[in-house]
Amino acid sequence: MVKPTLANTSNSGIYVIEGPARGQPIPVDGDSVTAFVSPAPRGPVDRAVSISSSEEFQKIFGVPDYHCRLEFAVRQFFANGGVNAVIVRVSSTKQCNRIYLPGDEGELVLEARNPGPLEHLRASVDYDEIAGESEENFNLVVQRLRSSGSAWIDAQECYRNVSTDPGSRDYLGYVLSQSDLVQLAGNAPKLRPRLTIKPATVRQAGYVEALAECVNSPPPSDYDLIGSASQGTGLNALEHIPDIGQVCLVSGAEGAPLGPVALLAADQFCRDHQALLIIDPPSRWKSVEDVLRDQERSGFCSPNAVTWYPGVCTLNGQGERVYTSIVGSVAAALKSADQITGVHQLHNNGPVMLRGKIRLTEKLAKQDIRRLARAGINSLIQRSPLHLQLMGNITQARYGSIASEWTELDLRRQVLFILRRIRQGTLWTFFNQSNPETWQEVESQVSVFLTELHTRSVLAGELASRSYFIKCDSDTNSGLLGRDGEVAFVVGFALCRPGEFLAFRFQQANGTCRISELGWQPGFACAI
Repeated sequence: MVKPTLANTSNSGIYVIEGPARGQPIPVDGDSVTAFVSPAPRGPVDRAVSISSSEEFQKIFGVPDYHCRLEFAVRQFFANGGVNAVIVRVSSTKQCNRIYLPGDEGELVLEARNPGPLEHLRASVDYDEIAGESEENFNLVVQRLRSSGSAWIDAQECYRNVSTDPGSRDYLGYVLSQSDLVQLAGNAPKLRPRLTIKPATVRQAGYVEALAECVNSPPPSDYDLIGSASQGTGLNALEHIPDIGQVCLVSGAEGAPLGPVALLAADQFCRDHQALLIIDPPSRWKSVEDVLRDQERSGFCSPNAVTWYPGVCTLNGQGERVYTSIVGSVAAALKSADQITGVHQLHNNGPVMLRGKIRLTEKLAKQDIRRLARAGINSLIQRSPLHLQLMGNITQARYGSIASEWTELDLRRQVLFILRRIRQGTLWTFFNQSNPETWQEVESQVSVFLTELHTRSVLAGELASRSYFIKCDSDTNSGLLGRDGEVAFVVGFALCRPGEFLAFRFQQANGTCRISELGWQPGFACAI
């Protein structure tokens, strides 16, 4: 069950839909979002930040010469053709660096918006063009640096003629409520801070750098990664991001595996949002035998999760071999395969190739590839010094009691795409009454979407009646007539063979959308 993408604006009772409006078609085209949830050296915490390049990631989250698995994963995502990424940084600490600006009536303290010891800030104070009689007003410049003492400025904010007087409309506390870099810590002193003068000069403007409130912070736990649904932290910060197609979850500590808490919660999130969960293999897998034994002991299996073996390593800035993450490479390569073969085209997919100067921790034999596949684990094969191939085309549904049809990765991804677009495309029903007019509009809207998929040969069968069906009427809405925002309908579509429908029931009720799988339904459309 998933809450629709409805953002409550400050508990005002006003809701905003993220999806097609009533009367608009469900989109077939358009790239879905790949989300990364992971620790990072710095940047906003528990907030979904959209980025379009590895340079943008470095500016917001990166630190020079700092080994960061997320940075490597994001860089590989864009290098492999990825386009639309969202980053959620998680942190185990809430402590923020502070800037102390001395004054005649005490220090003015500015606190970094983002926690962690690597959030390098500095501030400058001057009185240029400030009325001579004023003792409360001043100009403030705050800069965010790439690293401590660096001349590389990633962001700068300038505030002119701000005041330490709480009764002034230019009071610093009010003004900094709009800042992305700092906030006022406590109350401002009665008088403004002194000028910041560069050492060994008379009047040249200088800066006061932030002091680290915490020198080191422990790695995030599984609970930090998942966060709180009520507070929208961790993975739950993605709740209102529309069209999430893939979630890449990176463990809190380098070399540490994702624990059962993180795996199960992330799997449930992806089920609710019809997204694929992409996870690196745990570093404890040193051989194929380790993988098979681990899979036998593990109770985790999911049609929405994908992983592989072996892991990969790269060289850090000191030339040391370190284990790293390639969730970004895999996510982008899967999306690239979609683009090569058409819009979510299932048939005749080519090999999933990954680009990047990375090394495998082990070389697999042919029989190992087959053994891993039976355990629901894909295989990584080195095809050239700069290319890897992901082989297996399987999800982690293979190892467990889940229906066998969900073991094929391409098939499952296509189903997730169709379900996700239908769910998002019908969110408008949340604001409408359940009646024959609404039912007919839902049926028409979904039918147009499925017709377009059929036209593009995404669905099996020459005849539309053998490719899909949609039913939204008094039968599917029994007991719902006249209710606000409660609509139910059944959708079926054929992916492998004409007339063999995968059927699902959608029910919008009380601000949530529940999708129930009805399984394979041969000839079900004829019966309705």
